[in-house]
Amino acid sequence: MRVPSLARGLDRHPIIASNFMERHRRAHPQFWAWRDNVVQKAMLARRIETVFGWPLHLTTSPNQRTLYNFPMQGNGAEMLRLAAVRLCDAGIVPCMLIHDGILLEANNDDQIAHAIEIMRKAALDVCNGLEIGVDVDQRLERGARYQDKRPIARQMWATIMGVLDAVRAIPKKASA
Repeated sequence: MRVPSLARGLDRHPIIASNFMERHRRAHPQFWAWRDNVVQKAMLARRIETVFGWPLHLTTSPNQRTLYNFPMQGNGAEMLRLAAVRLCDAGIVPCMLIHDGILLEANNDDQIAHAIEIMRKAALDVCNGLEIGVDVDQRLERGARYQDKRPIARQMWATIMGVLDAVRAIPKKASA
């Protein structure tokens, strides 16, 4: 993330965001050196890959931000893939992968606890022993469905449901 994006994300002036980034550079020089080294190696080798070997082959003029983000984004995807496979192996089948999360259907709290443990172990394996948190964002009860809380998502869903209703693809609800 560069200064303008950080400023927008923090809802602060770019000078404040720039100061924040500079303080971070001084406080964590080893991270910034590693980050620059990853990009330099990728540029020289014309490729970069995740811990399990998923490659990103570079074009003649690669986007440097892509290279900065690849270790986090690519290895985050590795964690998700590994967790999904292990969940399936344990008989807990994911319904959907949502960005950096897994929507799954569980019959009881024991299955949820088991799924969380599987996901934690996958993160440990990908992150070379670094512990990553696993949270339960929502619990949906029987008959409920996932709903994105963002206004644009609600608007999109209303549009889809309106079109389905207009073409009579949704059965009418029985009157009470």
